[in-house]
Amino acid sequence: MPDSGNSSKKHENIFEILDGIMFQMGKTKKIFMIMILTTLILPPIALLVMTSVFDSPFNEKLDERLQEYLERGDITDKEYEKIKSKIIDRGRTNIFLNPPQLVIFLISLVWLGVGVRQWFVLSKWDKISTLQTKTSRC
Repeated sequence: MPDSGNSSKKHENIFEILDGIMFQMGKTKKIFMIMILTTLILPPIALLVMTSVFDSPFNEKLDERLQEYLERGDITDKEYEKIKSKIIDRGRTNIFLNPPQLVIFLISLVWLGVGVRQWFVLSKWDKISTLQTKTSRC
């Protein structure tokens, strides 16, 4: 037979259980907020910065190869200038009109929007759970 003194120490009342659940929900919310920050907010910001600030990394290598072809006589000065103006110099005047950069920019904006929306939804979670706890105690 179980001892009635021991069993009262092992069992908690309903308010202690609810308090423990609310504490765990708060910890879970913090973990979700960190996950949202690292997966839904920081990567699109990094993509936005990379596409709008930096040029293509391949332009320098292409320019070097064109110089080599020009020195060997495989292409003429006119061909060199034509290739350079079409490929290397085209994206430097209008950054946001370059189609690949525009696609990455739009995807990043949508991704960032989803992350900010999730951030706001989880920010309201604490307010809702606090309100529900207050109403349940009355």
